Amino acid sequence: MLDDPDAAAAPVAMYIAAMDKLWHKIQTERHWPVERIAAMSAAGQQHASVYWANGATEQLRRLDGSAPLSTQLTSKAFSRSIVPNWQDATTLTECDELMHFADTYMQGDKGASSTSTSPMCEVTGSIAHTRFTGAQILRWRKRYPEQYTNTERITLVSNFVTTLLLAGGRDAHIAPLDQSDACGMNLWDMRHLTWNKSLLSFVGSGSTQHDTQASEELGAKLGHVVLDPRYVLGRAGTWLQTRYGISSECLVCQATGDNPATLQCLTPRLGEAVLSLGTSDTILLPSQVYAPSAQYHVFAHPASCKEAAKDSTPPYFLMFVYKNASLAREWARNTYCHGTWDAFNSAMLASPTPKNGTGFFWLRPEIIPWNAHGLHRFNEHGDSIADFVDVRYNVPAMVQSQFLAFRTRILRVLEASQTRLQRVYVVGGAAENKTMCQLLADVLGCEVAKPMVRGRSAETGESIPYNYCSVGAAFRARWVWACATQSQVSFETCVLDARGPSETHAFETVACPNVVHAQAFSAYVDTWTSLEKRAMASTSSG
Repeated sequence: MLDDPDAAAAPVAMYIAAMDKLWHKIQTERHWPVERIAAMSAAGQQHASVYWANGATEQLRRLDGSAPLSTQLTSKAFSRSIVPNWQDATTLTECDELMHFADTYMQGDKGASSTSTSPMCEVTGSIAHTRFTGAQILRWRKRYPEQYTNTERITLVSNFVTTLLLAGGRDAHIAPLDQSDACGMNLWDMRHLTWNKSLLSFVGSGSTQHDTQASEELGAKLGHVVLDPRYVLGRAGTWLQTRYGISSECLVCQATGDNPATLQCLTPRLGEAVLSLGTSDTILLPSQVYAPSAQYHVFAHPASCKEAAKDSTPPYFLMFVYKNASLAREWARNTYCHGTWDAFNSAMLASPTPKNGTGFFWLRPEIIPWNAHGLHRFNEHGDSIADFVDVRYNVPAMVQSQFLAFRTRILRVLEASQTRLQRVYVVGGAAENKTMCQLLADVLGCEVAKPMVRGRSAETGESIPYNYCSVGAAFRARWVWACATQSQVSFETCVLDARGPSETHAFETVACPNVVHAQAFSAYVDTWTSLEKRAMASTSSG
């Protein structure tokens, strides 16, 4: 599967070795009192998948605590030794096939009140994407049908990890999927909370005619999806008990993807959003309504108990992903600012509003808008230009345009639900840039906050930024343990309790809107939106 330049994959053996290394490090370097661990959850890279071979469950039950996993779960335990991750882009053909199948044969799956949204998006919460697991399975089954036949279960990395936590002993089993993570496969019907049989049939057979057997076979390989986030998968397996001293009473809770886990950590309320500024720019936005769109993904909230009347956790969250993020910002820094962030920040400060126009810097095919590419610049009169008179203006033009893209999508969704954007929690590498945070506040028209540092280096004792998705997994374990052993409480209440009396200082406001600048961006939104459409039209014609 690595014969394509767009492939991004890794050996399963690396995942297994990582689990061995983690527990060895905990035991020999950190010296954690692991016998006190009462519950465990995890976060795994969203969309990435692992394929267990027939007979894998029996191998899991026979694991011996005297030996590491890597010597026992060899390649024979897996039907696919090299597996794709979220960066894999080899499945464009399969995405086209899935969209064509849905548009042609699944119109009946759309609700009577549905808009022009494609059936794929209406059913699964997203249009077909290369990184989503459905297209990955389709491509693999077509190329390697014998491996597909030899597959007992297909897991995401999240329930792959919990499967290893359960390993050893007669109760060991392949853990079921978390509902939020299942939404990232283009196979889960978010309206009916089940696998969509039409999509399973097509992915499992390649035929546009419904194949019940193929649908059932793929459904069995995927397994069931747990709808209650408080569900306990089991107790720690005998491999962990024997080898590392984990208690036999330690609960193993569901794991979820890295983005849903980050949501569990930061717990944004309605009217708040999480913005991760990094290799990709990702927005996580809680929502009360299921309103799918090709402009974003809709996922089930990982900690929502929809049947609980007092549950304050929204049932859904929206995810917007932008590919041209730090890549574009670093390109602008290197091209126009002699490779220094100080010069980059100075260029932004020199032009705090879009007074000289804007630009669209799609260095790689973008996700939102889909497949947008190329460099497109417009002056203050809306004329297309080859470059700005002052080339340093490319820096503010690019960053302002990136943030205006966030604003237009977020506010469009919030206005539909009559909700005002009140706060954005910013994380990721660029969140350390105060100039960018101020610009973000000006463009979005709301305060920008950062989570307070809570981590501590085991080597030096110094405070360090913690891994938000890992902390989100810990909060999930804490919540499930509380519900299982004490009383039913909402996720938010449990997180407040876990944070302790300093909860009011869990976040710090790092930027508030400059009124004059915020008004300038509000006045410019319609112009920017029309220019984005022109840039897209130029992309299509080119």
